[in-house]
Amino acid sequence: MMDRRAFLRRAGAAALALPLLQLPRRAYGQLDPGFPHRLLVFFTPNGTKKELWSPKQEHGDTRERGYTMGSLLRPLLPFQDRMVLFDGIDLAVAAEGPGGPHQRGMASLLTGAVITEGDFVGGDGRRAGWGGGISIDQLIARHLQPATRLTTFELGVRVLESLPRARMIYGGPEQPLPPENDPVVAFTRAFEGVDADPAVMRRRLLRRQSVLDAVKGDFRDLQSRVSRVDREKLERHAEALRDLERRLAVVAEQPGLCQGEAPQREADVMAQGAYATLLDQQADIVVNALACDVTRVASLQCSSAVNALRFPHLPVGDYEGHALSHMGDGSEIQQDWEGVLGWYAEQFAQILRRLDAVPEGDGTLLDHTFVLWVNELSRGNTHSHLDMPFILAGGGKAGLSTGRYLRYDGVPHNDLLVSIAHLMQVPIPTFGDPRFCNGPLVGL
Repeated sequence: MMDRRAFLRRAGAAALALPLLQLPRRAYGQLDPGFPHRLLVFFTPNGTKKELWSPKQEHGDTRERGYTMGSLLRPLLPFQDRMVLFDGIDLAVAAEGPGGPHQRGMASLLTGAVITEGDFVGGDGRRAGWGGGISIDQLIARHLQPATRLTTFELGVRVLESLPRARMIYGGPEQPLPPENDPVVAFTRAFEGVDADPAVMRRRLLRRQSVLDAVKGDFRDLQSRVSRVDREKLERHAEALRDLERRLAVVAEQPGLCQGEAPQREADVMAQGAYATLLDQQADIVVNALACDVTRVASLQCSSAVNALRFPHLPVGDYEGHALSHMGDGSEIQQDWEGVLGWYAEQFAQILRRLDAVPEGDGTLLDHTFVLWVNELSRGNTHSHLDMPFILAGGGKAGLSTGRYLRYDGVPHNDLLVSIAHLMQVPIPTFGDPRFCNGPLVGL
């Protein structure tokens, strides 16, 4: 067997390469052979209008491909071939448990679990507790153990309350994780300490990459001269190096994304008038964090259910979003709600546009990122959890066949969450409450 000191001296060169990006100690997880897969969850509240959201029915049927986009989603037309639209997926688990529909919808949305008993009072006076399980994003991150600065990254825009109706991310049963509302704080968490000179950063990254090339040669020489146990250790180290090399390539090609000044702080990050600006800032931060491999699992939450948010930047009068969503179908004010829903579609399109602007290999960041748009209700004025408005975009080079409209017949949304885990290389058989999970969606 090779002398232990010689082994450590030579293998140590690789170990020294890893801390240069301030990686955490837990650096070995499931690694993809190409660019890493990412997950971004985008939330908007209070349901939609499925008759204007779903593809237009033509001759009694709608094609899986080449369908006619619903009017509310017209801002997404440039990305029709990069998305999958779903009809017939129910948030069935939200029919169980205490509390009101907004509470149950939020608690079950990403956990697939029944809300717990508790003393939080909902908008209708009913009481409930927190979500009853871990959310799918956190489960995926725990399985993958990504060697990134932030394991997950939760951002919010005017998420006012610490209540079940304002939490969708859970580290475990009754363990809500609050989103960060302040873009300045979010930027600091993600990028503090990054060199402000892109040219200097690029030189450093390329120099580190050349060190990795030399280390890989040492590994090849060592593999035939050590024990089986040590070969396994070397292979794990080599996997970490290959992962680091891919990350260096991404950052070296796009150094400007990973540095710069923090966004200008708004006087009040909870102000209604700043909502559009804050959403724009948070979207920039989360896209850059994914591009720079600061994180691979992130969420962006637009306000919360039962909010009191008005939209002074839109021509929708003085009504707040929750009230607009509850107006009767015959009300002229429903047109204002349609304006809000169309604006949210524009924001989702803008996020996809930002992701698509970052080159990665022979594709873009969007091609390696699964972007899931979710809501806690299907329809606001009925509080329905049936036929939810789910969209999954991106991931075209990460295993998702896009450009499709898929219709199901009341399948539980837990199956969609399982499918997303599989796309992220986490092959779990079920997720959440097993009564509401059959496994991954057929056909996705």
